[in-house]
Amino acid sequence: MKDREILYKKIEIKLLDTMTDLIRVVDKDNRVVYYNHAMKQALEKLEGTGGDEDRRDGHDDFRMTARSLGSGENIQRETYIGEAYYSVKTNPIRSETGEIIGAIEVFRDKSLEKRLQIELIEKNRALMDEQMNAASIQRALLPQRGYDRFFFMDYFYLPAELLSGDFFDLIEIDEDRTAIYIADVVGHGFASSMATLFISQTMRNMDPDILSDPTVAMMELVHRFRDLNLPADMYFTMFLGVFSKKQRKFTYANAGHDCPPLFKRKNHVRLLMNSGFPVTPLVEASFYECRTAYLQKGDELLFYTDGVTEGRNKRGEQYGVGALRALFSEIGEEPLTDIRRVLQDFIYEDIVDDMTCVYIKMV
Repeated sequence: MKDREILYKKIEIKLLDTMTDLIRVVDKDNRVVYYNHAMKQALEKLEGTGGDEDRRDGHDDFRMTARSLGSGENIQRETYIGEAYYSVKTNPIRSETGEIIGAIEVFRDKSLEKRLQIELIEKNRALMDEQMNAASIQRALLPQRGYDRFFFMDYFYLPAELLSGDFFDLIEIDEDRTAIYIADVVGHGFASSMATLFISQTMRNMDPDILSDPTVAMMELVHRFRDLNLPADMYFTMFLGVFSKKQRKFTYANAGHDCPPLFKRKNHVRLLMNSGFPVTPLVEASFYECRTAYLQKGDELLFYTDGVTEGRNKRGEQYGVGALRALFSEIGEEPLTDIRRVLQDFIYEDIVDDMTCVYIKMV
């Protein structure tokens, strides 16, 4: 019996002609002995357009059938026929005695999936570019490192993703007073970063008479945030303080920021404790208590977000405020460098929350 007759017995030719997949069969010498109806139509259409002479289309490529005939393996690849994109499966055909007598290739049109994949990649690339631009804007809004009129300031700012839900700023109110705040918006990503822009612009454009009183400023911020009519699960915490150079007085309020700043004087560190509701659409906070600390030359302050204290080690243990407080009491001239080094050694995996740490030394 001829090879072609054997092959025709092994495959249901009539059935193959009803399929929309393109199918071809080669004999043991890698010569085409059969095209199904769908593949004949595709090839006729390709011949009618002339094709691209510089490109080797999939229907001209018999390397996989040769490989399958030689090794007996099943092979999958992807290729073009004309402008259409196909997933191709190549399988050997065996006789009743197990001898390889040919191979069959099935071409399944994946053009739509390929176009959608390319569109998705392009959209993701565009989104990534937008996020990178937004991240650059967000960082540009941060205050400058270095010496201010009253203090030296430095920080590290490490988003868990490209965009951060953390933000902080120093705002000169008048010749005597400067406002300092750190905020942490729930989550991290695009929505959280937009909330930080709201915080930044609201605080920067707040009336100086309002901003000079942390209680009043916090209430004003709450009212403006509620006016945005955002979803109930969008909220942020904030610690806000105002320093008076003449009085050496630091007055502060806390809107649910459970990372109390550290106040260091001659290696003794205490927490600037205070309490209050987070800024949220759900709660109309009625009052934010103000407390006061008097700052001297050489005093140091450390503001931070919970990404710093909630980093976990290999055993799942959080770093914690206590460890940060102890570390801050011991470190000297480059506190942020030491803190970052210790956190990098402590945290077992990649950071999962934004990490921000702001260091201020009174001069």
